[in-house]
Amino acid sequence: MIDVINLQKNFGDKEVLKGINITVNKGDIICVLGPSGCGKSTFLRCLNCMEDPSGGQIIFGGVDIADMRVDINVHRRKMGMVFQQFNLFNNKTVIQNIMLAPVYIGLEDLRKAKSRNNMIRFTNLFRKADKKLELIPITADKKSIKEEAQANALRLLKRIGLEDKADVYPSTLSGGQKQRVAIIRAMAMNPDVILFDEPTSALDPEMVGEVLDLMKTLAREGLTMVIVTHEMGFAKEVANRVVFIDEGKILEEAAPEEFFGNPKHPRLKDFLSKIL
Repeated sequence: MIDVINLQKNFGDKEVLKGINITVNKGDIICVLGPSGCGKSTFLRCLNCMEDPSGGQIIFGGVDIADMRVDINVHRRKMGMVFQQFNLFNNKTVIQNIMLAPVYIGLEDLRKAKSRNNMIRFTNLFRKADKKLELIPITADKKSIKEEAQANALRLLKRIGLEDKADVYPSTLSGGQKQRVAIIRAMAMNPDVILFDEPTSALDPEMVGEVLDLMKTLAREGLTMVIVTHEMGFAKEVANRVVFIDEGKILEEAAPEEFFGNPKHPRLKDFLSKIL
C-alpha cells in the first residue's frame, strides 16, 4: 500500500530522517516506537506530506506523493490522520467536524464535474454527431451530498456511543471523547490507511483505555494503521510489526514477539530496559 524509499528530512542543517525504508501492506498494524526527538512524528507527517520530504520516495497507490508536482490533496483523501492534540475545530459542532471533509470534497468534485461537462458541451458544438463526447454522469447535488455526509457522521457517532453529542461543541467533551471523535472524523473519508501520531499521549490515564479500545476494534476489522505510540502493551497486543526509530533511522523492525522478547540492536535493548 505504501512504499517508503530512502526517506530523508532536513530542518535547515539538522538531518532528522536519514534514509527511512519501510513497506506498509494492506491490513498492517505498524507501531512505531522510539525515544523523544528521534524522528517518529516527523516520519509520520512526511508520510502524508504534511512535512515535505527532503529526499526519497513515498509510493502510495502507485504514485510518488513526495514528488512536488503531485496534487497531494487528491491522495490525502485516502490517508487519514489522527493527531496528538485532537485538532478538532472548536467553532464547529461535533457533527460539523465529522462532515467537513466529506462535504467539501463532494462539493468540489461536483463543481469539477459540472465544469468539465460545460467544456464538453462547448466542444461538442464543433464536433460531428458521431464524434460528440459523452457528458460525465452527475448523480448528486449539494443537498444529497450534505445529507449523505450527515447520515454517515451520525452512523459513526452511534458506533462509538456518542450520537447524543452530535450537536455539542468539542469544548464540552472529555479528552477521550475528543480523540474518539477525531478518529471517526478520519474514518468519515473511508481512507485506505490511518496515521496516528501518539493518539493517547495528551489524555488523562483513565481516558486512554476508551481510545485504545476503539483502535483495537478498527485493527480487528482490518483497517491499515501506522501508529506512533508509547503504549507498549497496545503494541504487543495489536501490532503485526513494531518499528524502532532512533536518530532518524530504523534500527530494528520485527513482529511483536521477536521485538519485545528477543531484541537485537543494543540501542533497542537499552530502550526497552528503561521502559518495561
